[in-house]
Amino acid sequence: MKANKPTTNGVSIRKALIYMIAFILAVSVLLLITTGSVSSRYASLNVNMESYKQWQRDASSLQTGSDYLTEQVRSFVITGDRAYLDSYFEEANVTRRRDHAIESARRLMGETEAYTSLVSAMDESVDLMNREYYAMRLAIAGYGLDAASFPQELQAVALTDRDLADSPEAQRETARLMLYDEAYRSKKQAITGSVQACLDALDAEIEASQARIQQGMQRTILQQRIMIGATILAMIAITLMFMRMVVGPLLKAVTYIRRDQELPVEGAAEFRFLVREYNAAHRSNADQKQELAFEATHDNLTGVYNRNGYDSIRQSVDWSTSALVLFDLDQFKSVNDKFGHAMGDRVLARTAKTIQNAFRAKDFVCRIGGDEFAVIMVSITTQSGQVIRDKVRRINEELGRPADGMPGIHISSGAAFGALIPDFDTLFHEADAALYRIKKQGVGDCEVVQ
Repeated sequence: MKANKPTTNGVSIRKALIYMIAFILAVSVLLLITTGSVSSRYASLNVNMESYKQWQRDASSLQTGSDYLTEQVRSFVITGDRAYLDSYFEEANVTRRRDHAIESARRLMGETEAYTSLVSAMDESVDLMNREYYAMRLAIAGYGLDAASFPQELQAVALTDRDLADSPEAQRETARLMLYDEAYRSKKQAITGSVQACLDALDAEIEASQARIQQGMQRTILQQRIMIGATILAMIAITLMFMRMVVGPLLKAVTYIRRDQELPVEGAAEFRFLVREYNAAHRSNADQKQELAFEATHDNLTGVYNRNGYDSIRQSVDWSTSALVLFDLDQFKSVNDKFGHAMGDRVLARTAKTIQNAFRAKDFVCRIGGDEFAVIMVSITTQSGQVIRDKVRRINEELGRPADGMPGIHISSGAAFGALIPDFDTLFHEADAALYRIKKQGVGDCEVVQ
């Protein structure tokens, strides 16, 4: 019998009945012998324990990564030895034990209370890095080191006038105190507390899971006994099996169809064939709906969000922790006039890709006009103005180089923070005004409203 076709020639009903009766008798004997077998439940227990061990390792790895960063930044601030600073950024940007732990936990735990606690520990650790960046930057000044030779994250840190005016000894002492004072210890305790909360939640989850498995073992034994009785009754009324093979699945199918869900593949061979055909059509229809939804919110040329997607996103983000960055291609009309619209389309696609590569994966890149783009940056503070300028600079460096037959081009940009301008219309106006101030200068730069 082929997998996708119903049976047309095969065993007669009389022979099928004989085979069914023989099968039921054999199963009855096996069920009587294997009533006490619950090996599969024990296997589930083992799987749960292995998962629990991995969860513990993930939580420990995040704690270890955070403690290692603390150790390295303190060592650098105390000694001035750059090797400690390099080790710090090696852990933060390359080894990334904390990030790997979060990724592993998300795959294993899902959106559970334990995972939420671990994410909270990660957020506290990332937040603590801002304080560590400042301490390292202050120590660099205190030791008289060249800040330009250090990572961009530290170059972007602006010291206060008071700290700049202090003596090198005072700068080093202030940096040291920042890593040992009560505020820093409180942050470290918060990280440890979140990790412990994760472990406590895991303990509760594993205990509940083990209880469910034990209950399942008891149910399995009961089910086996019921099956023995059902098998004996089935020998008396074998025709009822045909009702279960056709009528039962058909009634269940009605329920699934009303829910717009795929049907379970069960029942007679003919019914299974119909189910597979229905499921294939259902999946095809779902794929088409998904494709239409994507096309409705994304730009066909560049692949980024279109105006519809932009309008939807801007209404859902928390602007108190977000920023709006507007872009406009400089002298784009001359590209179309000189090289043609096909080349202009290629330049737009390249621009969108370059902007995407410059920003984070969680930021939203949108094409809101012909040669106008917008980026909605989430989870960002008002101290990130230089970060935005650096991104725009790197974008212009990339776009300024001709590539694949495309001419070089530059973009102008204006940005504003929602934390400073809570009204979106005003926020957009300020960012747009900053964009056109820069555009009038004709230098392909960025102005951040702060």
